[in-house]
Amino acid sequence: MTRKTRIRFVASLAMGLLVGAAAWNCARAEKPRSKVLVVGVDAGEWDVLGPLLNEGKVPSFGRMRDHGSAGKLRSLEPLTKSPIIWASIATGKVPQKHGILDFFMKQRGRENARENAANPGAKANAAEGEAPATSNLWRARPIWEILGGLGKTVGVVGWWTTWPAKPVNGVLVSDYVQYDTGSWPAKNSRRTYPDSLNDIVERLRVKPENVSWAELFQFVPAIDTTKVTPRQEELIHDLRWIYAADRTFYRVALELYKKKHPDFFTVYFRGVDEVSHTYWDIDLPGGFSPPLTDAELKWLKRLIPNYYVFTDRMLGDFLKVAGKDTDVIVCSDHGFMGGGRGVMAHKLDGMIFMMGPHVEKGGGISGATVLDVTPTILAIFGLPTAHDMDGRPIAGGLESALVKRMARDTRLQTYETARAPSEGEAEPVRSPVDQELRERLRSLGYIQ
Repeated sequence: MTRKTRIRFVASLAMGLLVGAAAWNCARAEKPRSKVLVVGVDAGEWDVLGPLLNEGKVPSFGRMRDHGSAGKLRSLEPLTKSPIIWASIATGKVPQKHGILDFFMKQRGRENARENAANPGAKANAAEGEAPATSNLWRARPIWEILGGLGKTVGVVGWWTTWPAKPVNGVLVSDYVQYDTGSWPAKNSRRTYPDSLNDIVERLRVKPENVSWAELFQFVPAIDTTKVTPRQEELIHDLRWIYAADRTFYRVALELYKKKHPDFFTVYFRGVDEVSHTYWDIDLPGGFSPPLTDAELKWLKRLIPNYYVFTDRMLGDFLKVAGKDTDVIVCSDHGFMGGGRGVMAHKLDGMIFMMGPHVEKGGGISGATVLDVTPTILAIFGLPTAHDMDGRPIAGGLESALVKRMARDTRLQTYETARAPSEGEAEPVRSPVDQELRERLRSLGYIQ
């Protein structure tokens, strides 16, 4: 980190401590060393998970339901895109406040003109004059910055819109570590904070081309790998990079969580959403060309529920490290119902599971929204919901006494420590993997 960046980071922490000082008055009742683990499962759907719970095939989710609280989590309305929702989950604020408004954001005209002049034969962007949204566009502080500014150690792995990686009071591995295409600079790629984490990422990152058939047989019935056909390779092509990305986040996050075990840690898995977009409607016209045969449908029909079972195994490993003294939240940004492309395949109700010392045992969660996750995390640390947040601590999830106590503390206006950039002031930062990100979103039906 440069001297200028270091000074800016220290100043930000100092400002955070000053602004948050009032909140510490209500933190005196906080249990020593409160810790929180948040696991994001994009597009987690009760219609798939429920039967698996009943069959005992997802024991980690079952343990959280039986020893904590579980229920539906309402997404933003109307249906919208994952980066927007995950930013609301991380801030407790509606999109107009946090500033992440799409997969892609507009760039200034001169930047586009310069790019077109340098590449006159290049195809037009998915949206003219737009580039993937990047972390400099956030206009509200995510939960890890709020807690870090108040002296809590944090760890973040894989969360949407975290590249370029910003300094935190701990470690941050951006969502861009899953992408391979492009030439990253040898130093200061800003894929991680600190930059030295790049070495860990490179050691643990799983490349799609290195995913073995044995690994894929978790999801589809085994076949004779000496006689694999081009058609079979085509059918599982997307599964390779979906699985590789989740395995990368899993391996990096688990190592960092074991080593650091910070006060707050979060890891995000995108795979459930991606396999759902790819394989949910495979029996409908247009899913694959040519259409799947009966044998191919039979081969793929259990892929999605099997991916939930795989996700449950990853969750189980994090629960072991977290231990009984950590509050754990597992949530999705929306559900899934198929029948359309992009957000039209989403369902408004996703899922939430909570377990830990501050959570109701055997509770049922209803009426909660994605805006309530950050206020709930703050409450666990004995911190109030700020007036400029749009959610509140989750009743039915947290112990009722804690919810009532936090509801009485209404003094804090905001956790923000600096003027939010005015609309149009910031623009996306270009990266070497913009095109790969674009192609993945196109394959999932989010863009044309």
